Amino acid sequence: MKPRSLLIACIVLLSAVSAIAQPSAASADSITGVWVGHMGPGSTPQYAITMELTFDGKGGVSGTIEGLPSPGEIKSGTFDPQTGALKLQAAQKGDSVARLVLEGTVVLGAATGRVSGDNRTGVFKITKKVAEASAPQPGANEAAAALRYGFGEVSGWITKAADLAPADKYNYRPTPSARTFGQQIAHIADSYNYYCALAAGRNAQWSDAIEKGSTDKATLAQKLKQATDACNAAYGGNGQAGALTANIAHSNLHYGNIITYLRMMGLTPPSN
Repeated sequence: MKPRSLLIACIVLLSAVSAIAQPSAASADSITGVWVGHMGPGSTPQYAITMELTFDGKGGVSGTIEGLPSPGEIKSGTFDPQTGALKLQAAQKGDSVARLVLEGTVVLGAATGRVSGDNRTGVFKITKKVAEASAPQPGANEAAAALRYGFGEVSGWITKAADLAPADKYNYRPTPSARTFGQQIAHIADSYNYYCALAAGRNAQWSDAIEKGSTDKATLAQKLKQATDACNAAYGGNGQAGALTANIAHSNLHYGNIITYLRMMGLTPPSN
């Protein structure tokens, strides 16, 4: 499959899941509720956070935040249901001045973006917790099937690509600032562990443990299989749709990188 076709397929999948599993902005509030995730400087967030947010239906957001050195509150916040743009200004408990700003985008129950404060910048990722339902909702089986199919497809391509690349190419990187091929595979395994733990309802925190470890082919083959198996279990159960969908989108993004790496190695991507 060509990169353009891969992108179109990903968009179609996410649109289908959104239509099945998510109510429209006019009929439901996609912000109010409990959100869990992490934030911190650079690519290694330090704080696991929990937010309880309330949307007023007119663009305003209020709430509380736990997981910082001390609890805090949202001093002011805005959300645009049309674009998904979210901005939160938070202060620690007892502080009247908002010193922390989170700006990002909400897509299918997951919000990612930039965090800044005290002359430091970083990233945040939070996922909305889905309340237990007393009975299956209409379309739930179709949505779950679409998610399983989406992950099965992209994870299959990634596993085949990892097997296709020769062991001596795992240290290959197209530019000095880019990840090596092995680090790309390791980063994907780390992301599987994170998103699928969130989907299972655990208060997971992002970790680069696999990427920062040995990135040779033999080691990563085992690590990737373990992470893939754990995700398959999450997609086969009653996992949170927001985290499962974010995992598919993130995996497709990095599979796009892998396609470029394979082409530069003179290899044909598995999705071709």
